[in-house]
Amino acid sequence: MKLGKRDPQGYFVILADPRAKETLPEGVETMDEGDVLIIRVKSRSLATKIVRKLEREGLLRGA
Repeated sequence: MKLGKRDPQGYFVILADPRAKETLPEGVETMDEGDVLIIRVKSRSLATKIVRKLEREGLLRGA
């Protein structure tokens, strides 16, 4: 998956399965919206690492 553009506040937004919250590093901003976990990250490199990890674990959701 390729990272999209940043949101208006400057964050990369990643949609994931709620179980992904257990595998995220400390300090990552998340919002639990029922069956989707919204992950917001300022760093492109951290966002890329998170996306790759979630893809491997099958926890990434499509946009």
